[in-house]
Amino acid sequence: MGNTILLADADHQLVTMLKSLLTGRGYVTSQEESGRAVLEHIGKERPSLVIIGEQLTDIDGIGLIVKIRKSYPDVKLAFISNEWREADLYQQLTKDFRVELIVHRPLKPSLFAAQIDSQLRHQQAIRIAAGSEQEEKTFLTLRSRFAEVLPTRLSLISDAIELATTNSTNKDLTAEARRLAHNLKGTASSCGFNLVGEAASHLERAIVQIQNNGFDDVLAAWSEVMLLFEAVSHQAQVELKNNIPTQSQLDKLADDSAMAKVLLVGSEFFSEGKEALQSGLPIKVIAASSPHDALNKATATVLDAVIIDMDTAPQESINLARDLRGITGYESLPLAFISKGAAPEDRIATTHAGASIFLDKPINTNTLNQGIEYLLGVRGGGRHRVLVIDDDEDFSTIIAHALGKEGMLVKVLNDPTGVMQAMENFLPDLVLLDVMMPGISGFEVCRRLRGTSRWQDVPILFLTAETELDARLAAFDAGGDDYLPKPVAPVELLTRVKVRLERARLLRDRADRDILSGLLLRRAFMEQLNALISEAERYKLVFSLALLDVDHFKKVNDTYGHLAGDRVLSHLGQLLKRRFRVEDLRGRWGGEEFIVAFRHEGKETTIGALHRVLEELKSTEFSGDHGEIFNVSFTAGMSSYPDDGRTLEDLVHVSDQRLYLGKECGRSRIIGNG
Repeated sequence: MGNTILLADADHQLVTMLKSLLTGRGYVTSQEESGRAVLEHIGKERPSLVIIGEQLTDIDGIGLIVKIRKSYPDVKLAFISNEWREADLYQQLTKDFRVELIVHRPLKPSLFAAQIDSQLRHQQAIRIAAGSEQEEKTFLTLRSRFAEVLPTRLSLISDAIELATTNSTNKDLTAEARRLAHNLKGTASSCGFNLVGEAASHLERAIVQIQNNGFDDVLAAWSEVMLLFEAVSHQAQVELKNNIPTQSQLDKLADDSAMAKVLLVGSEFFSEGKEALQSGLPIKVIAASSPHDALNKATATVLDAVIIDMDTAPQESINLARDLRGITGYESLPLAFISKGAAPEDRIATTHAGASIFLDKPINTNTLNQGIEYLLGVRGGGRHRVLVIDDDEDFSTIIAHALGKEGMLVKVLNDPTGVMQAMENFLPDLVLLDVMMPGISGFEVCRRLRGTSRWQDVPILFLTAETELDARLAAFDAGGDDYLPKPVAPVELLTRVKVRLERARLLRDRADRDILSGLLLRRAFMEQLNALISEAERYKLVFSLALLDVDHFKKVNDTYGHLAGDRVLSHLGQLLKRRFRVEDLRGRWGGEEFIVAFRHEGKETTIGALHRVLEELKSTEFSGDHGEIFNVSFTAGMSSYPDDGRTLEDLVHVSDQRLYLGKECGRSRIIGNG
């Protein structure tokens, strides 16, 4: 059993996350919740690795490690600890019990996966064989597609060369012939047509030579170009005779990893399928017939949005939304509800559960697609988004497949003139950019993005077959962050993209996020609130603002300890993050004060949703530094735009006044008027 991993833990959320992560990398996983079951499993079927957590039903994780080592001295072990331990314990685990990897929660998925890969590297032949199925899917699909379009691409090059030959003084025609040869060079090699790619490289160099020589002695030069083109055609015929997968084979290997996945729950109007939205983003619609079915499908794939029909069972639907947002990695999952005629209290409950939009029945395909577009445009976590800008459709497909398999959401733009609209609609976390494109070069696109304040910090990586020093330097001069030559090695591409995304996230979080609560810092919140005010003013929209203060927080610190106080602030931050909609703004205003802005919602709805959060907090038991149990509450004041003010200062002032009114009235309440 080459690449099997046994997960020994009773924490269902942790195990679900690990299964999704590891199966996506080609490992076969299984789970046991008790120490006895783990020992029996190892006795019957020896796994490549046992990953042990702390939460088993009959024994703790360290105790299980001791038992495994007594009976099975050669089994590879990894341990997930809930907290940092004493150095002596780590030495005992690694030296005496030969635990090969110790990691700590919360796990960072990409880093954890790399550590597991490293531990099983000695079984690399097996690992590659297991993982090669995914690679084969991509490779066969791309090879087949390229085989279909190769004759057309050769015909286009032939026509371009003929036009350039008969109009030898027309530099634009020569440039077009070079561009087509250049694209063929990069794409053919990446699709496995190495001989075609090499021959196309010689063809491009010959055309470049004509450009560099000022079009002297063009007849002889173009004759050489025609001979080189014949060589390209010959190599294409040779490679097309090799095994090209049939359509039935490709149907079995169909890949949807780069698509946005939308779960539609509980309506006869919904059906599964794949389509493209008006923005061009490909989506896969997944239908679920019940909450149980929805949760199973949510843990089996990576979702980007969920739409729930709540007419049959309103409370079950709301509970499902909360359960989905409770799954690790789905804390910011965009949600929507549809209903024929929901009661006002149901709409308050859906806002509390995190619904970004509410769609009224009857609902048609166009309205549904608009709702999906909105949900996928909401930014607040979820999958990394990568925009690929390249005029070569086949090469773009290669990149989209490779990145999609790593869980990224990919949009391809083959016409660079639409870059600004694509940026606004898709909101990418990173841009992959070709250099040679018709009309507008990649350098110009990069300069345009860097000249726009909103996109000054987005990572931009150049991908091109231009490998000369001048081209590489020009990429950085234009504002690029990195440079990769075509044909691209998938491993290098993925590594560089991941590093850039992670670095950008760290810098963004360090500048904008409060470490304790995970919410926006005051400065970052004010910037986003000002943007919300501008949007509301421009489109005549409303929104509401709530200022929260933890009641008697100084007493919590003095009585139960400062660490207990930190736990209260951290929990409230996470509660605010899990509740409400993805697009609502949440921040730590300072000390024990928090602030929330509800986009496009007045106080009438949001005050009820905030009351539910207050009740949740009041029912939560906290532990003091010495084991004492205590509860807390908060008081909040609310204001609305534009009724209570049109500036940030006015809205915060009104909310603050109502907050103190709430304290004077006895605390543990929300004041929206007065």
